[in-house]
Amino acid sequence: MGEFMNWDILTTYTTFVTIVFMVVEFLKELKYVKKIKTKYVSFFVAFILLTVTNLALNTFHFFDITLYILSSISISLGANGLNDFNKKGGIL
Repeated sequence: MGEFMNWDILTTYTTFVTIVFMVVEFLKELKYVKKIKTKYVSFFVAFILLTVTNLALNTFHFFDITLYILSSISISLGANGLNDFNKKGGIL
């Protein structure tokens, strides 16, 4: 493993959800972010990260912004589900 983090690993859904979850957990206790519901914070983090990832990989197309929004909703729900899963102690 030459690099811990690179743009290519953010092209898989599972890794992307995990990274969004991690960033949101880090940010959500900040003074101004604390006032915003976590599901919206995770959506914005996902959207920004998805857009930046596509820019970095040279796959960004203006008309794909609609797809980025829909994907960000899905990623946000996945990250929030992971948060609920951790709070409830897993499957059991």
